[in-house]
Amino acid sequence: MEVLSAALVPSIFFFLIIFFILRVKDSRRKDLPPGPRPFPIIGNLLQLGDKPHAEFAKLAQKYGELFTLKLGSQTVVVASSPAAAEEILKTHDRIFSGRYVFQSIRVKEHIENSLVWSECNENWRLLRKVCRIELFSPKMIESQAYIREVKALDMVRFLRKKEGQVVKIVEVVFGTLVNIFGNLVFSKDVFDLENPSGGSAELKEHLWKLMDIGNSTNPADYFPIMGKFDLFGQRRQVAKVLEEIYDVWGVMLMERRRMKGKKENDFVNVLLDAGLDDQKINALLMEIFGAGTETSSSTIEWAITELTKNPRVMSKLRSELIDAVGEKTVKESDIPHLPYLQAIVKETLRLHPATPLLLPRRALETCKVMNYTIPKECQIMVNAWAIGRDPKTWDDPLTFKPERFINSNVDYKGNDFELIPFGGGRRICPGLPLASQFLSLIVATLVQNFDWSLPQGMNTHVLSMDEKFGLTLQRDQPLLIILKARNSTM
Repeated sequence: MEVLSAALVPSIFFFLIIFFILRVKDSRRKDLPPGPRPFPIIGNLLQLGDKPHAEFAKLAQKYGELFTLKLGSQTVVVASSPAAAEEILKTHDRIFSGRYVFQSIRVKEHIENSLVWSECNENWRLLRKVCRIELFSPKMIESQAYIREVKALDMVRFLRKKEGQVVKIVEVVFGTLVNIFGNLVFSKDVFDLENPSGGSAELKEHLWKLMDIGNSTNPADYFPIMGKFDLFGQRRQVAKVLEEIYDVWGVMLMERRRMKGKKENDFVNVLLDAGLDDQKINALLMEIFGAGTETSSSTIEWAITELTKNPRVMSKLRSELIDAVGEKTVKESDIPHLPYLQAIVKETLRLHPATPLLLPRRALETCKVMNYTIPKECQIMVNAWAIGRDPKTWDDPLTFKPERFINSNVDYKGNDFELIPFGGGRRICPGLPLASQFLSLIVATLVQNFDWSLPQGMNTHVLSMDEKFGLTLQRDQPLLIILKARNSTM
């Protein structure tokens, strides 16, 4: 019997492999875009690596601008060119407006009230309308410019006290952005830069924790049958952190609802006037704080890194600031008169889009794209990182060269598909108008007020540009710099 068992086990294993090979082979529709042959069970998971956006770019060179992967049991189509992105984000925008929701964040109450993750239903249309017409309207953004300028100067004052010390700049920028949003939303600071471990650090720590969970791998995204049971506990962790975040501002919401006569010029007042309940407000504020702080702080860190590596660009920006702004403190109203600054922001977003694969979409119906058939419920990814580095579109694409945007009409507002860091179509990032303001403001403020160098005499030529992939594209190692204050009339 032992001999029989020894012979039987490998035979059964062999036939199981053959079965899965045939099943995988048969499950791939012949009219799907081409792609690498999947392995049994795991599909193409081994080809993801730790930087899927970069691996996908390599696969696009071999299989084309639209290709198919089998990630576990999930069929995924990846768009990797401006033309393919336009098909997904514009031509067939309605069909591809479904959202694939990562298993870890499938907390029902949050998703149902989310602008980012919910389906494009009546609730989503209401939230989008409130954002477009009220929160991120040109009038609202202009009226709150002074808040962002004051918080930027608070950052400068804090950093001047750190002169000569090694500073992890992304943490200071993140804390500054938390306070910018705190004032835009609640008309008050919610974080103390001087005491980062104090009681006011609660919201910042919760946001970091939520991002860490979101950036971790959940096998249930590749084998959805596992998601039903939350085997790895990530969904429970997310639900717990969300409750902790809602508790931070829960008291403020209650107080504001009781205030009848006093009207603050902030987001909470707008949301209450729009008649939104606490669940919708909680979900929207969570996404404003979460997405706005994490993606923007990462983008600003990349911009400072690129300026550190490219002193010629830094010098040219300083000259522009002196010519256009002079000795006074730079303000948002100066940004339209600073074309080179705007070009630097665009070039940073081209090379380092905050969400390199955007947020995944889902096909609501079967659809023909570029002579291929995309089946219903198929997951769609748009590789904004690869599109921004495509040599067919960009001259010398790996070089940081803001001059390419001078006298160019290419912008990141969703109409030019060679530059789509904020996405496009109906799912475009609603906070884009606001983000474009404080990205420019904070970069300009840092350049105007400080010189900086790398610690321990590190040469800028060997400064690492390695990336850490997640929901946001961060530096693998945070940028450390030593600041020296410049003369200023602040």
